[in-house]
Amino acid sequence: MELEGASRERACASGGAGTSAGDPDRLSALPDCLLLAIMSFLKARQVVQTCVLATRWRHLWRSAPCLHMDLNEFITSPLDNDSSDPELDALLLNISSRNKKEKEWEDFEDFAQNLMHRCNIALLDSLRLHAGCVPWSYVPKFADGVAGGWLRRAMKYCAPESPWQREGLSSDSWHLKRLYLCNVALDSRFTKHVSSVCRSLEDLELKDCKCELRAITSDSLKNLVLNNCKWYKLSEIKSPTLKSLLISGGSNTGDCVLVIVVPVIAHLCLDVPLHFARRISVN
Repeated sequence: MELEGASRERACASGGAGTSAGDPDRLSALPDCLLLAIMSFLKARQVVQTCVLATRWRHLWRSAPCLHMDLNEFITSPLDNDSSDPELDALLLNISSRNKKEKEWEDFEDFAQNLMHRCNIALLDSLRLHAGCVPWSYVPKFADGVAGGWLRRAMKYCAPESPWQREGLSSDSWHLKRLYLCNVALDSRFTKHVSSVCRSLEDLELKDCKCELRAITSDSLKNLVLNNCKWYKLSEIKSPTLKSLLISGGSNTGDCVLVIVVPVIAHLCLDVPLHFARRISVN
């Protein structure tokens, strides 16, 4: 009996979680490329948690091609409410104490900061940063600025050949092709950083973001989605490669003219309020 128990323990240690002497760990038997492809469908917290499955998985998550950091992964309030009843929403809002809600944000902040230090962001194919949340959770007013700081520092110091550089903006291009940001504050330097290090970026989606940039220019973008963002005098969108552009909702301060220069555009949708710009010119 002791020999049988020891054999079972060795089998589990060499395989993965949930395996036994008679049940081989077929998931861990897959090649790395397939395991990383599976990880690309998971959110960041779930990806990191795979490190406890087996010895082989301990560092595999660091090579995941896609990273999706989502505050909602840290929300412990009920997420399965399908009711649109305001009274029920108010009740759910009162269930969790403010201290509990603050801890949810703090846990997400700690996780995101550590993750962006331990992963080489420059080697990703896709990065999704969702700093928004469900209505009954707590997000501090400065959350979008904090999230924007994570992205700004990554673009400034992270390079493909080394995890972190200390000498400012790297001249090497990131591998990033898809970037999705939600509830992130972007300052006027965002476009400069993107054009400097994300020269392969094809898809950019901004949702519920506060944007101080006045122009979006790119020589690689193919798809651009701007959803319900707050702009500060956005006056130019220019890309010789852009094929799809969607601007939905949002606001734009200042009485400015928005000039859109997209010579190869195939799909264009401008669903914006009348006061979004004094005039919109499409060339």
